[in-house]
Amino acid sequence: MPVLAETATATTNSTLITSLTEGLKTVAADMTTSLSSVLPVALGVVGGVMVITFGVKIFKKITGK
Repeated sequence: MPVLAETATATTNSTLITSLTEGLKTVAADMTTSLSSVLPVALGVVGGVMVITFGVKIFKKITGK
């Protein structure tokens, strides 16, 4: 009987490892999809903020304020 218990434990561990692996693959795929959706918008916003910041600095240098 102990052999059957070890086999059941091995099967349970194998199932657990498979489930965790598949779950992490799904999370990675979802994160990649999210990043590819958000990144273009975020780059545009950050770029706009940088242009405004540098523009204000240059304006202050030119006007002497």
